[in-house]
Amino acid sequence: SNELYRAFGFDDPSRPTPTIIALLLFFQTIWAPVDKILSFVLTVFSRQCEFAADRFSVELKMSKKLQSGLCKIHLENLGAMCPDPWYSMYHYSHPPLVERLSAMMILDKKIN
Repeated sequence: SNELYRAFGFDDPSRPTPTIIALLLFFQTIWAPVDKILSFVLTVFSRQCEFAADRFSVELKMSKKLQSGLCKIHLENLGAMCPDPWYSMYHYSHPPLVERLSAMMILDKKIN
């Protein structure tokens, strides 16, 4: 589209249309949804790793210390106690504190 090229200052008819600009705009449009999907997948993976680390602390019998430390960090950072589950699933790389604490308490009861 010639209007788009003119908007970026490429309005000289004697010069060829810059292909790189068209490719950049095309790939930027194509990449946006791919980026959202990849971001969500990486967030889910990160959250699974956090729960695995919490499980490991329970197996080492150190979950009480981890729970105490997580509460201190959470209070210091002024994090949201109960964020919306859908929002936190998409945007937070770490599970909310309440989810982590309840998962550790359930695992503590199973192991002990």
